[in-house]
Amino acid sequence: MLPLKDTVQARSLPFVTIALIGANALVFLIELRLPPALLADFLWLLGVVPARLLSAPLPGEWLTLITAQFLHSDWLHILSNLLALYIFGDNVEDRLGHARFLVFYLLCGTISELVHTWFNYTSFIPAIGASGAISGILAAYLVL
Repeated sequence: MLPLKDTVQARSLPFVTIALIGANALVFLIELRLPPALLADFLWLLGVVPARLLSAPLPGEWLTLITAQFLHSDWLHILSNLLALYIFGDNVEDRLGHARFLVFYLLCGTISELVHTWFNYTSFIPAIGASGAISGILAAYLVL
């Protein structure tokens, strides 16, 4: 069963949720326009590469913990993440407030990337996607 909506109505406009959906979609459209070789470099540069992150990181390397959250591998990956964000994000944003919701979203994604790095510290494969942030939103929805 695939949820398409929930029955809890948000009391305010979820503009952070809308902005996150837009930012993820925009970056994915950029990815689609890149030739394969350039896309690989793009993902390598902006994705979290655990071995690179842990070994004498370049200046700004820690920013990949944020940038990787806006990259997606294919249509199923982005559509499933954005559908969950669309359905559940507005309610969590409504309860947390706009600024706290944005911090919570980015913090959940960052923590998931750090956990991935911890368990895959020798990997040179870029980790990408908003799935960790979305998992945090789903957990918050269940708790709230």
